[in-house]
Amino acid sequence: MTPTLDPAVLRPRPEVMSIGLFGRNRAVLGRAARVVRAAANLEWVAFGDDPVELRSQLAETTRLLLCDGADLALVLDWMSQGFPRARVAAFSHDPAALIGAAERDDRVVSVLGWPAFQSMPRPWELALATRTILSADSEATTLGDVLTGVPVAAEFRPQTHAERAATVDQIAALAERTGAGERVSTQIAAVAHELIINASYDAPVDAAGEPTYIHDRRAPITARGREVPLVQFATDGNLVVVQVVDRYGRLTRDHVLASIRRGQAAGTAPAREVVDSSSGGAGLGIWQVYASSAVTIVDVLPGYRTAVTAVFDIDLHARDARTLPPSLHLFDRGRLL
Repeated sequence: MTPTLDPAVLRPRPEVMSIGLFGRNRAVLGRAARVVRAAANLEWVAFGDDPVELRSQLAETTRLLLCDGADLALVLDWMSQGFPRARVAAFSHDPAALIGAAERDDRVVSVLGWPAFQSMPRPWELALATRTILSADSEATTLGDVLTGVPVAAEFRPQTHAERAATVDQIAALAERTGAGERVSTQIAAVAHELIINASYDAPVDAAGEPTYIHDRRAPITARGREVPLVQFATDGNLVVVQVVDRYGRLTRDHVLASIRRGQAAGTAPAREVVDSSSGGAGLGIWQVYASSAVTIVDVLPGYRTAVTAVFDIDLHARDARTLPPSLHLFDRGRLL
């Protein structure tokens, strides 16, 4: 294993710290703080359930604040008054309202859906948000950031309509082979299809920066060179991950959140208020990915690379899966740096 720190440079506990964790559940705070501390290379983490005391332990240079979604407004207020460099990861059993907060305020980077049947937010998500917000110089989330051990993985680079369809079929077959049920395998295949179509039709631009194929997402195009997306499937036996990467970096945080907002409204609003056909479709593709996955991770290096990672928990009982609150991580390197 490659060393990540030198014990000789670790500092004694300082009076003020640059990472804070706020919540009302003390048992959860202690466990979550250990995960965050490890992900931050054993940096000190201030945590507690007393807002006045916790704030007094935070430095002006604070980079990361994590909190229960019920306290998000308070934490954002702290940041406006004294922590201008901080970004937020919030967790909740019902994260739908936090999506609106993220749309209004780009300091909200991660919205973690906390499954009610788990004792704390998923540790790997807390660690991922911590590492990425503190060190935004990496290009994208890796499979190892999500999966445990040495996961099994497959890679595809579809160029033609037939190859795109075959890739989706192979991902569906691989999902079934992991032991995922028919419903979950169908969801995984549908998400893979949406992400592959997005990367193949929506992402490419010509030399003038104009969309190349977005006018007709049904046209039988053949992708070449930079246009060919990278598709990965991986599993550790508990989770299945589908990641699709394009080399254009055009997907924006605003587009992702607007799509999710339209999807959330789809059940109650008139169709004319929900559909956005400006990009050659209904504009609901990212919503469908978000709603079908346990976790959606969007990594964007503007003008260079987009990676969308969809995570599925195949170990869940069907009853729990129906009530699973989805998570969203928006890692726009242009805004985090």
